[in-house]
Amino acid sequence: MTARPPDPVKHARDTPELRQSLERACAARGLSTADARLIHRYSNAVYHLPTEQAVARITSGSLPRAQLVHDLTGWLVEHQDVAATAPLTEAPPVHREDSSVVSFWAYYPQPEGKEAPTSVHLAGALRRLHDVDAVPFELAPWRPLTSLSAALADPTAAGNLSDEDRAWLTGYVDQVRDQVTALDSPLGHGLIHGDAWAGNLLWHTAAGPDEVVIGDWDWTSHGPREVDLIPTWHAAIRYGRGSQWATEFASFYGYDLVQWEGFPVLFAMRDLVQLTGPLRRAGDRSEFRVVLRERLDGIRRQDFRAVWRAL
Repeated sequence: MTARPPDPVKHARDTPELRQSLERACAARGLSTADARLIHRYSNAVYHLPTEQAVARITSGSLPRAQLVHDLTGWLVEHQDVAATAPLTEAPPVHREDSSVVSFWAYYPQPEGKEAPTSVHLAGALRRLHDVDAVPFELAPWRPLTSLSAALADPTAAGNLSDEDRAWLTGYVDQVRDQVTALDSPLGHGLIHGDAWAGNLLWHTAAGPDEVVIGDWDWTSHGPREVDLIPTWHAAIRYGRGSQWATEFASFYGYDLVQWEGFPVLFAMRDLVQLTGPLRRAGDRSEFRVVLRERLDGIRRQDFRAVWRAL
C-alpha cells in the first residue's frame, strides 16, 4: 500500500518570514515563543505557543478589522454564550510591517483519536450565533467573494493562473456576485460567521465531552444567515460527506436550505470561495496546484456533482 503524503495544511512548511512575524508580534505582547510550532497553514498560519497555552494566527488584513474580531468574539464568549474561540483579552492583535496581522487565542487541545465534530455540532453553534439579536459593534455588511477577488488582484496569486483562466474567472466572479446580491433572504440578516464549515470547529473538552467552539472569524459581518448554511450542503456534495451530513444539520438547525430557490446560486458562490486557498498557495506546493486545477476545471464545466479532494 502506498503511503499517503503528509497533509500540506497540518504539516505545513515553516518559513523564516513567518517565524520572524511570530517572534516580533509575541515580543510586542510579552508572550513566549519557547517551543512554538506551526500547526496549520492555508489561508492563514497558526502557531501553538505551549508556554502560553495559546495560539497565534498570522493572516493578511487590517489591524482595525482584527481588533473588531478580537473584541466581538470576546463579547460573544463572555456575554452571549456563543461557542466561539476565545481571544487572549490581555493580548490584542499586532500589525506587522509586512502587512500581516497576528492575533492571539486560547488553545483548545484536541483529544487524540476522537472523531472530528459533525454537522450537528456546527448546527448547534450556528443556531446560538444566529439567535444573537444585537451586537454592540459596527459590523461591515457582508460582501460576496471578497477573498477571491482580493486573490485575483494579487499579482503573486493571480500568476498561478493562465491569462485565459484568469480572464474567465474574473468575469464569472462578477456574474455570481451579481446573482447572489439579488437574492432575498428568508432567514433574514444578522450577525454571521462568514466561513461556517465544520473544519472550523474544535472540541472544547474543558466545557464538556461533546462541546465545541467555532474559530476563524476573519469574515464575520452583518449579512444573510443562509451564507453560514451553504458550506454544509457544499461539503455534502463536494467533499463526499453525503446527504445525511446535510439532512442532520437541517434537522438540528431547523431549516432546509436546499428547498430555497437561491440554493444553486449560493452553491456556485461556495465553489468559488473554495478556489481562494489553493490559488494563493499554488506556487508553494504541487498539492495546491493539483487541487486548484481540479476545482477550476469542474467549475468551468458547470459540473455541480463532482467530488473534490479536500486540503
